[in-house]
Amino acid sequence: MKRYLCLLFTPILFIASDLLAESDQQRPVADVYIVRTAEQLQSPHVVTYRMAEWAQMRGKWIFPDVGYYDTGYGKEQIWFAGAGADLLHSKRVDWEQELYVSQQAGPESHNQRAVWVWTVLDARLRPGITGQLVAYPTIPLDRAQRWGYDVDRIKFEWAASSHWQSGVGYAGSICTSRSWQHNPFLTVARTTPAGKFEVWFQRISGGAQLQLRYLLVRDEKSAL
Repeated sequence: MKRYLCLLFTPILFIASDLLAESDQQRPVADVYIVRTAEQLQSPHVVTYRMAEWAQMRGKWIFPDVGYYDTGYGKEQIWFAGAGADLLHSKRVDWEQELYVSQQAGPESHNQRAVWVWTVLDARLRPGITGQLVAYPTIPLDRAQRWGYDVDRIKFEWAASSHWQSGVGYAGSICTSRSWQHNPFLTVARTTPAGKFEVWFQRISGGAQLQLRYLLVRDEKSAL
């Protein structure tokens, strides 16, 4: 286990050392704020999850990146932290890769610990049409955690204007139940100077849910 932990943490240590080594150079810095929540549409209309995350982008590097997730009422919590980099930036495709370490907490948790290998691919397919893939495996760090794989989203969006976007998407996962869960969705988004506000109408096991998703990227002048 110690050998695996060393292998997993090496990329994070490399990123941190690279940032420190470049401390005498100016790097553009952007703060990224993400807030999400969802509510079941059918009675009893319970909150299905809540999530908050903050990260900093320093040039091509993403460090630090920390966040919190729970299943709606704090009974099953996940705290996570990680780092990564923008590995590819081209006219058509962007590839962002991060490595997270997660720790579960809360009265209904089993103290699971895991690593997520988080991949984000953004594609500009045609003028006004974009695609995005976000997926990650769950690698267990203790006996309580099981192996899993999540497609956080595969999404295709059409920009009706510079402020409005709509699209269709798919999410799916396999972990505790050991059977693949299918969760397709429709999305509508509005981009404003205060951030991007997005609504998902999504099918889930036993019904449907409404997701509210918020993203704000705030540029700073630069950091030494």
